[in-house]
Amino acid sequence: MIEKYTLGIDIGTTGVKASVLDVDKGMVVAHSLKEHPLFHPKPGYAEQEGDNYWKAVVDAVKDCFKQGSYGDKISGVSLSGLVGVMLPIDKEGNPVRPGMIWMDSRSEEECTDIRNTIGEEKINNINGNRVAPWFVEPKALWMKKHEPKNFEKTHKLVSPSGYCTYKMCGEFTMNHGDAQLFYPYEYQAGKWNDEVAKGLGIPIEKYPPIFNSHEVVGKVTKKASEETGIKEGAVVVAGGTDISCAALGCGVVEVGQAFYSMGTGANIGVMIPTSQRINEFRILKWTSVIPGMTMFDGPMAFVGASLNWYKNNFAELEMQIAKEKNLNVFDLLTKQAQTIKPGSDGLMYFPYLGNTLSPNWNSSASGMFFGIRPTTSKAHFIRSVIEGVAFDCNSNVKIAKEAGAKIDKFTLNGGPTKSRLWNQITSDVTGLPLDLPDVGKSEERGFPPEAAPLGDAILAAVGAGFYSNPLESIKDIVKVKETFEPNMQNHQMYSEFFDVWRSIYHNVIDDMSNHHELLKKYNFS
Repeated sequence: MIEKYTLGIDIGTTGVKASVLDVDKGMVVAHSLKEHPLFHPKPGYAEQEGDNYWKAVVDAVKDCFKQGSYGDKISGVSLSGLVGVMLPIDKEGNPVRPGMIWMDSRSEEECTDIRNTIGEEKINNINGNRVAPWFVEPKALWMKKHEPKNFEKTHKLVSPSGYCTYKMCGEFTMNHGDAQLFYPYEYQAGKWNDEVAKGLGIPIEKYPPIFNSHEVVGKVTKKASEETGIKEGAVVVAGGTDISCAALGCGVVEVGQAFYSMGTGANIGVMIPTSQRINEFRILKWTSVIPGMTMFDGPMAFVGASLNWYKNNFAELEMQIAKEKNLNVFDLLTKQAQTIKPGSDGLMYFPYLGNTLSPNWNSSASGMFFGIRPTTSKAHFIRSVIEGVAFDCNSNVKIAKEAGAKIDKFTLNGGPTKSRLWNQITSDVTGLPLDLPDVGKSEERGFPPEAAPLGDAILAAVGAGFYSNPLESIKDIVKVKETFEPNMQNHQMYSEFFDVWRSIYHNVIDDMSNHHELLKKYNFS
């Protein structure tokens, strides 16, 4: 009997996750996480090196193969990754400059230029999205203006997963999901729009050909095989966005299903038909890995990053205890938060430590705590951080519902979902049940339930001919292990504080803008 194994690789903002799927058992049999660096050379800048992505991919794959002799058994490979990254590549396949990632906010002027030339309405209608620095073209136009030689050297604009797919099989390709972060992508037609590219001043030739997520785009080259240990000739498929692959990996595959994926940032995603036009552009749209489906998606920037910020600056004692007793420092922090009643005695946190994404799209926003009193303790601050992040999620939930998206519950994915307190707070704030899945029977092997690389491995299995389509195996691979039901008494209280929280934000928008200008004037990082 032929052993059926595939490899899924997800390139995140802070690290690369790789999973080996035993197709016959529907089980993840190897998993690894390898970190890669993020650079902030100036205020508002956020960059990553393309070769650091690839190095982390190689290291993660090799680590998986140390857990079992899988390298020669891998029949298919798929990669997904972070989106909104402007990564220019020359004709030899080398990065021209570091990638400007989704949290880079330097291209506000270029956004204004796009609005004044092509017009935001045209971008809305063709691409389905808004004009914001989060997307690729504002960053590409910044490069064209400030680094013209680099723009001239650019042969292709690719995503991080697109670059590593090139390193894997030697072909420049793009999947439909990644393509939607590029304004010339006409999302309901599924093709590049030459008129938009010309209007932007970016030659259409700089965009790679587009493929469905499960389509084979090449085979693992001899060089990639030598670097990674994957057998030469294994098929490589086009892959998808990190969020769409995570949705597949946690079983969110039908119209009306929704998920909440949390990591450094977070996304709420609702499945809608690609043919359905929703004229709400505070929440994004990008093509799903499921043909004919689109993710109606609200990205948020500082979710796990908010509690990580607190830990790095105010939890020296907890970090020391965690190290001495071999404990998880975040468990120690959430244990403190549990001592505070819901609502944090009125302390409210605004999770805007940098460029905000959905729904506010405000690159001048600042993080805030409101409601500090003499009785406010460290535990209050910890709980309010979690509640503030949940309030930001709730902003997107309300907008999505008002736009016509149906959301009955969320399926959870990501690191912070390991916290029962965090899950319950999110359920109470939104008033929605939250399903926590076991993906790929990960817990049987002691692996974290990482849905994105599993989604990739499923796509690779389709490309290798083991499944006829991405949906064939979902019910066997993904099982709900627990559901968090909202406490409606807490929900009522949170709803009242949420209204105040939103009002405070809107009342200080102008002050945030003035404050941001002063930061630049006096070179405060």
